[in-house]
Amino acid sequence: MQFKRLRRSLLILSLGLLPSIGIIEAKSIKMAISSAPSNLSPFYATDANSQNINRLVHITLTDFSKEMSFVCRFCESYKERMEGKKHIINFKLKKNIKFWDGEVVSAKDVYNSWKYFTDKEIIKSKFEYGLKRIVDVKIINEFELELIYDSFNPDNLSDLALLKIIKIKKEDIKPNISYKSIVGAGPYKIKIESELEVTLEPLVKGRDTLVFKVVKDETTLALKLINKEIDLSLATISPRKLFWLKENVEGIDFHNVEGTNLIYMGINHKNEFLKELKVRKAISLLIPRKKIIKYKLKGTASPASSFFSKAFTAMYIENGVDDYSEKESAKLFKEAGFAKNERGIWAKNGKELALTFRVSNNKNTIETVETMKDYLKKGGVFVTVSVQEWGTFYRNLKQGNFDLVIGQWVGFTGPAIMRFVFHSGSIPPDGANRGFFVNKEFDNYIDKATVEQNEEKRNNYYKQALEISNREYSYINLWHPNIIWIGRSCIKNIDIQPNGSFLPLLDMVNDCE
Repeated sequence: MQFKRLRRSLLILSLGLLPSIGIIEAKSIKMAISSAPSNLSPFYATDANSQNINRLVHITLTDFSKEMSFVCRFCESYKERMEGKKHIINFKLKKNIKFWDGEVVSAKDVYNSWKYFTDKEIIKSKFEYGLKRIVDVKIINEFELELIYDSFNPDNLSDLALLKIIKIKKEDIKPNISYKSIVGAGPYKIKIESELEVTLEPLVKGRDTLVFKVVKDETTLALKLINKEIDLSLATISPRKLFWLKENVEGIDFHNVEGTNLIYMGINHKNEFLKELKVRKAISLLIPRKKIIKYKLKGTASPASSFFSKAFTAMYIENGVDDYSEKESAKLFKEAGFAKNERGIWAKNGKELALTFRVSNNKNTIETVETMKDYLKKGGVFVTVSVQEWGTFYRNLKQGNFDLVIGQWVGFTGPAIMRFVFHSGSIPPDGANRGFFVNKEFDNYIDKATVEQNEEKRNNYYKQALEISNREYSYINLWHPNIIWIGRSCIKNIDIQPNGSFLPLLDMVNDCE
């Protein structure tokens, strides 16, 4: 199939070039994060805070915009083509980006970085898997190159956000290489790293020093905001504490956007009751999403109409949210052959509809599940809540050892995740189809989308697969948590991205005294 050539003039992120090299004296902005980065080396930065800090320290060819579309960081533009089975992406690069040592970043540095990230012998990056589909990097000239992939894959472009453009001295190439041995080209450099703090110093005149302080306790966080010890919080905070801050503290602003993450109720499709579509839909109708969001979550989430939030414009489904209706639920149970027994529980063939609902030992999650349990019981479904410490919970989740479960998907960048989560070929241990959802029509659309090179056609296949997922209740979609940052009113120009990226920090303005 002929592949349509695409040439895109791309949105340029305001990264700040490096007109002068050296450490700049600057004011500082103190920010709270919930946990310490696990590893600041770009090769091993697997947690969200490590990844996001690396976004500020290093550049990549591409990243994601607020609309979850591809944007250039180091590239000026790109275009794609197919040569036989090979997928080739041509990049024209910016000519005024410099490493911290003053050397201009060129196509050769992209080639070297690819070699570092795919080295299996010494460096052994955690992200080798996402970049190994690149079989060659062809340098056209100093500021133009082509990435040659063995085949087309929707994730080829997405995974380039993992490829940081860096320099390493030959003698510093060793296992578990430290960030201290790596030269980057981003507008910030790591100055201090400790268990409770990471400080980034600017290499661009006019930027502020960024101080990330680990604040695990939300009461402590609230006090630090009140006492102006924290200028901007990027940390997780409970709806209860957030509501208290809004009601009681002046001089702080609340910035939020519907996030890309999904909170869902997982269903075991092998369960004798849950394998029936009408039962799955009836249970969905007993979940009062809007009430939970309003009263429990204090408006900090949006009902999920499908796997994808509004940020994914090509995938968003307008009217996919089930409104609470005990009456409609009862109708479906009766159609499925159930009748209520003397305890008011639906039963079929003398067997009660009794389910085990697994949940991790997170206080807020437990409270939410207990609310769901009450509504399910009111609607005739008997639920036993099984609270487990995280390790046990996650092991049971991965093995599909549950009837119902509360889960969350984070960090996905597009519809390609549906293969990993719902395709019949992704049942553990081969993927994350932990509820054993099997639908040949769904698989067919996913298989077509995976090899379709035309973006419009590919998205159409994915959208049809998504509609099947909704119709068949592969999951019971619950809500998308908002990304919420809380800052002093003197911190201006905050424009949060739905994936929680720290890139908007590059554009914020510090008007604090």
